[in-house]
Amino acid sequence: MVNSGTEEVKCLIYAGAALSHCCRLLAEMETAARAHQEMATRLLFRTHIEAWVACLYIHFGGYPALERLARAEARYQEGLQQEADSIDATLAAARKEARIRRKRVAKENAHKARWNAANPTEVGKTLTELPHAPQLKPLSLDRSETIAEFGTSGAQELTVSEMVDTLTKWGPTLGFATAPVRILYFYYRHMSGLGSHTTMSVLDEYVPHRASDSFVKVKASPRLEIADQLPCMALYATADAAQRVLGAQGCDTPVADRIEATLYPGPAGRTV
Repeated sequence: MVNSGTEEVKCLIYAGAALSHCCRLLAEMETAARAHQEMATRLLFRTHIEAWVACLYIHFGGYPALERLARAEARYQEGLQQEADSIDATLAAARKEARIRRKRVAKENAHKARWNAANPTEVGKTLTELPHAPQLKPLSLDRSETIAEFGTSGAQELTVSEMVDTLTKWGPTLGFATAPVRILYFYYRHMSGLGSHTTMSVLDEYVPHRASDSFVKVKASPRLEIADQLPCMALYATADAAQRVLGAQGCDTPVADRIEATLYPGPAGRTV
């Protein structure tokens, strides 16, 4: 593409970047699945759905959607800066307190040492160990330039749920089916509780037992149940994104077309 700097070109660039991100995640997910890395596959699948939703969000939403993502990035950067500043302030306060305490203890130890030297026949006074001084270095993070770059329209959080709801509203007017969006978002939430977050459901997979069991053994790896199906769903979603993003610019998508035809009407229960 010729980078003319127009809003349309910016949207095409970022839609293409989102599509490439989907492909990268898909490739790494397949590698993890072939290696029977159940948790890694789940995490990558969840991330892939988010990338796919963002890709469609940019593709159908155009420049306003891109601006919305920019505001979300500004909010993320602001939160990062605030957290770093808070950590540095806490470290600085802890160092200051440690210096005061160490100075006081050192003074007391010097007094004890002089007393011990002056009274060699008496039981010596035990010196106090110097208080711990924080060793962590400050983060010294400065994201001001990045925040200024993305924050021209005001920082505002954007969730995957909000993007999915927006795509669902756009579906009837823009002529695309919203059912796959809602279904994949269901799996996105499902993977949140089966990999991204350490929930009871995740922990239970390491402890297969029945209430009647006399002994319970914690396993080194979770039960393998869904990892072999996730790459197939991600493959189908990536093909869909490729057809929309590239097809809208008149590009042929023979691989994506064949994937969709092979997996039609959907990838549920299929494996690659």
